[in-house]
Amino acid sequence: MHIAHQLLLQIHIAIGLIAIIAFWLPVATTKGSRLHRQSGRLYSWAMYAVSFSAFTMSVIVFFDPIGVRFPSRDLDPARAYEIAASSRMTAAFLLMLALLVFSSLRHGLLAPQTRRNPEALRSIGHRALVGALGIAGVVVGVIGLMNTQWLLIIFAALSIANCVGMTKDIRKAQMNRRESIIAHFQGLIGTGIGAYTALFAFGGSRLLAELLSGQWQIIPWIAPAVIGTIALRQFEKRFTPGVRS
Repeated sequence: MHIAHQLLLQIHIAIGLIAIIAFWLPVATTKGSRLHRQSGRLYSWAMYAVSFSAFTMSVIVFFDPIGVRFPSRDLDPARAYEIAASSRMTAAFLLMLALLVFSSLRHGLLAPQTRRNPEALRSIGHRALVGALGIAGVVVGVIGLMNTQWLLIIFAALSIANCVGMTKDIRKAQMNRRESIIAHFQGLIGTGIGAYTALFAFGGSRLLAELLSGQWQIIPWIAPAVIGTIALRQFEKRFTPGVRS
């Protein structure tokens, strides 16, 4: 399991770097243009691969935490239990993030299609995906409350909020143009939050650890969510009649 996890991790990192760069291509190009669609397709497939690999790695860690972290080292039972419990808590958190990214991406891509096909968001698969996100958010939130882990609590609340928002879209008889554009933007911004959270919190953890200490280390985790939420609110204002940003 250790080898499989490490192989997936390398693939995850490589595709994740592509996704982080590709994220800005649809943002910078003219909406609806051929380049916008092509760059969006590149980013979408990269994020699908990233979320799927993250989900798979989380499952591997959950079922074999010691084998992944210490494949050739004997540990005393107490230490092994401590490592397994901590690793499984982290795995549950990352699994929830993978579901958040995957469901947000799928929802964001399907939303514009509702203008031609009102049933685009109502497939059993998509409903199950959104429901799984909500369940994961509740489970991780409970784990966070039991262990006083604010990071888990914050992202569990974010996942539940996204689940509620996507469920409201699913239940609408018909989405108008404004609603479909906002849902599209929400979904893609959600995936960007996940990608940059991983970059700052994992990829840049060592560098940022030298700059931030103690409780300040939570900043790289929540900064992308805060920035993304502000960007989303500004975008929504542009599409709200009678409101100027």
